[in-house]
Amino acid sequence: MNEKKRIILKKVIIVAMLIALCFAATFIKIDMPTGDMVHLGNFVMIMAALLLGGIEGGLVGSLGMGLYDIIFYSNRPTTIIRTFILKFIVGFLVGFLFRLVLKKKVSTKALLISSIAFFLALFGISLTLFLVGNKDGFSFANGLTASILVSGKAVKISLYIPIFSLLFAAGLTVALILSRKLSSRSKAALFAITIAVLVNILGEFLLRWLFEGAYNTLIGGLAAENAFSASLLTATSKIPGSLITGFASILLAVLVYEPVYLGVKNLEVFNDDTLQYDERKEAEENKEEISLNNNSNTVQGNLN
Repeated sequence: MNEKKRIILKKVIIVAMLIALCFAATFIKIDMPTGDMVHLGNFVMIMAALLLGGIEGGLVGSLGMGLYDIIFYSNRPTTIIRTFILKFIVGFLVGFLFRLVLKKKVSTKALLISSIAFFLALFGISLTLFLVGNKDGFSFANGLTASILVSGKAVKISLYIPIFSLLFAAGLTVALILSRKLSSRSKAALFAITIAVLVNILGEFLLRWLFEGAYNTLIGGLAAENAFSASLLTATSKIPGSLITGFASILLAVLVYEPVYLGVKNLEVFNDDTLQYDERKEAEENKEEISLNNNSNTVQGNLN
């Protein structure tokens, strides 16, 4: 077996172990009154994505938490499908965004500030349109919508748009505050985790609403309006659990990532292209130190 195949085999074994660990971590949970739960499965997925990459992180989350759902929610196929799809997307996002920020040497502070500004603008615009719209029949059942006329056509604006925009802005603001005293690598990780967690919160809401509504319509025999109204209420009630799980995952991952990374970065399985960032940074720091020493020697020579 050549060197490349041996490393691939080791990585496969590591990913399989992390899938098992993600599955086990999902059992570490706090049940919510709404029937949802706060658990540590997302945390393991995030760590796998940061250390190994987006594909690996996506597989760990999708299979680890997906297997949990297969065992405990076998009578709820929409839950299983939602988990397999959404957790892969979220895990992939963490790994992809983390490496993109490191490679491009993008300022995480600028990214966070611009993202906050975008979601605040979206919040203001969507809330204004909702407030000026026609709210006849306004209720949870119709999606908390108001109608506005655009070119003579009625367009519905949901109150969920400004609500989620504000949640995104608040989450990114917290990330900006937390990032002040972190290393460049941890800042990149924090940005990637925050974006992915916010996507997870939104995805949990939308997919739960759409999948359960469609299932109850096609399989349960309910009228589409009643099925989607009921699934919308369920999706709304699960938002607090998604929020708590998400922000707990962010805090744990930021606290744990740096020491774990320093412990495993020299192992060949974890030796990926993000190490080039450390080497480049170290070279730049050495170059600056040499330059400062040369300047100091020059000044000393002139004084002598």
